[in-house]
Amino acid sequence: MTILAILLVSMLVLFLGGRFYAPLIGRILGERADRTTPAVRINDGRDYVPTRTPVVFAHHYASIAGAGPIVGPVLAIYYGWGPALAWILLGGVFLGAVHDFVATHLAVREGGKNLTVIARRYIGPAAFVLMLVLLIALLVLVCAAFLDLSATALTSQVALEDLQMESGQTLFRQVEAPHGVTGEVTTHAVIGGVASTSVVVITAFSPLIGFLYLKRKWPVWVCSALAVGICAASIAIGLYKPMAVSPQTWKLMISGYVLFSAGLPVWLFLQSRDFINVHILYLGMVFLVVALAGAAVHGGGAVAAAGGIPCNHWYEAGRILKNPGWPAMFVIIACGAVSGFHSLCAGGTTCKQLNSELAARRVGYYGMLLESFLAVCVVCCLMVGLSLQEYQGYCYPVEFKGNAVLTFAMAVGHTAHVGLRMPVAYGTLGAMLLLEGFLVTTLDTAIRLTRYMIEEGWATFFGRYDVFAEPAGRKAAAAAEPVTLELVGTGGLSVTEPGPLATGGDGAAPIRATGLRRVFLRLLKYYWVNSGIAVALMLLLGWGKGYTLLWHIFGASNQLLAALALVVATMWLMRHGRTIWYTLLPAVFMLATSLTMLVRLLVKDYLPGWPQKAPLAIADILILAVTAGILALAMRRWLLDRALAATAAPTTRQDES
Repeated sequence: MTILAILLVSMLVLFLGGRFYAPLIGRILGERADRTTPAVRINDGRDYVPTRTPVVFAHHYASIAGAGPIVGPVLAIYYGWGPALAWILLGGVFLGAVHDFVATHLAVREGGKNLTVIARRYIGPAAFVLMLVLLIALLVLVCAAFLDLSATALTSQVALEDLQMESGQTLFRQVEAPHGVTGEVTTHAVIGGVASTSVVVITAFSPLIGFLYLKRKWPVWVCSALAVGICAASIAIGLYKPMAVSPQTWKLMISGYVLFSAGLPVWLFLQSRDFINVHILYLGMVFLVVALAGAAVHGGGAVAAAGGIPCNHWYEAGRILKNPGWPAMFVIIACGAVSGFHSLCAGGTTCKQLNSELAARRVGYYGMLLESFLAVCVVCCLMVGLSLQEYQGYCYPVEFKGNAVLTFAMAVGHTAHVGLRMPVAYGTLGAMLLLEGFLVTTLDTAIRLTRYMIEEGWATFFGRYDVFAEPAGRKAAAAAEPVTLELVGTGGLSVTEPGPLATGGDGAAPIRATGLRRVFLRLLKYYWVNSGIAVALMLLLGWGKGYTLLWHIFGASNQLLAALALVVATMWLMRHGRTIWYTLLPAVFMLATSLTMLVRLLVKDYLPGWPQKAPLAIADILILAVTAGILALAMRRWLLDRALAATAAPTTRQDES
């Protein structure tokens, strides 16, 4: 079987899922083109900005397709390329794409709300608080892991002999370091700084692109052509002046940027930089497919080559890594198959930009399918480009920390060399460019989402004070009826909630805060305060921590969030009298997988590693406790709804008779 056959079969599976399964889900959800979306209704110019679907797709795809569909398959292919591909394809079609589509659709139908607000409406206020704690914890894990990955990408280096380059080369900076496979000290090329400079240049040009496609209404294809030119210029500048700072300095630079951008209008940096960056990803995926097809033509695509990564390495990898294939592989490959982080993007930024309800399917379901295909390409490049020994040397060395980013880059470099007769160094550089820009993109989105979550927490916990709860255009005396509020963290969205929530929890008028208390509460409404809290939490967990330490708990908690998002979606569907099997079955499977992994990590790793792994142990225990509470509340609400339905049924039959 060749790489080309694997690619074609994978494309067919993903195409069939989008062609037949996605429309079926759309009919069950009841999607309609004539409903006004929150972006069109509110259009505040900051968070709610109705935007053409290709631009929103670019933002959403760039946000979800960061390091996840690359690093996850790199770490997990040790269990064998067969299990990895099967999980990516089946998980992508029946779990991940369904999760993303449903999360986006629900967020649009519920007025641009995120998962926590939907949980409050369909499970209860306590579920809102628990879900809020869980989501903030997950977002901090995402930010910490991707911040560390970005710094790792900046400083990634590879032996010149592996790049098939001489010591006099001038393309990269050179340093002396141990070889990843042999351990001998040799001359290495630093390949990460070029991509870091590219990130800076693209960010600088982002406001211009946003102004042209949104304010001046330039055609998308013209802006795309300009974006490609900016990407090319950024790479050229990166080659001329690669970034050469320490990992700690780079982390501080990125932290300063996301702190600044988290409260600016979404089109100014976040949306527009994603739009530019995604062209590197689009072109990079085309490059990977062409290189793999070339490898198949030139005889390098035979999967069964001696010494290559095996189809099934399930039991041996489980023994070496001390984690069995189930649940470990299923949580390591998160973003390529199913990812809870996607529901945060869907309910945080994406739903506030869609100008049509039908766009939820195009952005949510099809965006996930494209991400799954990216993960397939990554697996194929690892199969073609690296032997099992080389893979182990880069990704799981015995004496020092592995580098999944470098593993991917070297696999792409050798694949391009086999398939396109391109120098290994150029393909490796292209892989770094493909990856690093999207690390910062995901960080940018995640910090903004964390800010939303923190602000919604303040609005709930301090909702009895007038600073956070003010009935819009009505007297407090009328607050016994549902009132319209503007909750902080929703970008000025009008939210219809029960009176007690709006009036301090007991139906009374909001309390007027005075003195230092009023100053403190008003301070909590400034975006930079809440962005600062998010950045501080990210640095606390991510400063000096290897992403490999965070990746397992990130993957498990990420998959757990996907399961909980599907649980909330199931409650929503039941309340609206719709079919639930396509969300309930994936929810049950992901609950079993993620909870098993979290318990295993706690018992086998974090508690024995106390106190060095105390933060991870505490996070693990917190996530397990919060999950138990949410599931108990959902079950109680389900039983209550059933009891109410059973009580109403005899009355209805009696009335009909």
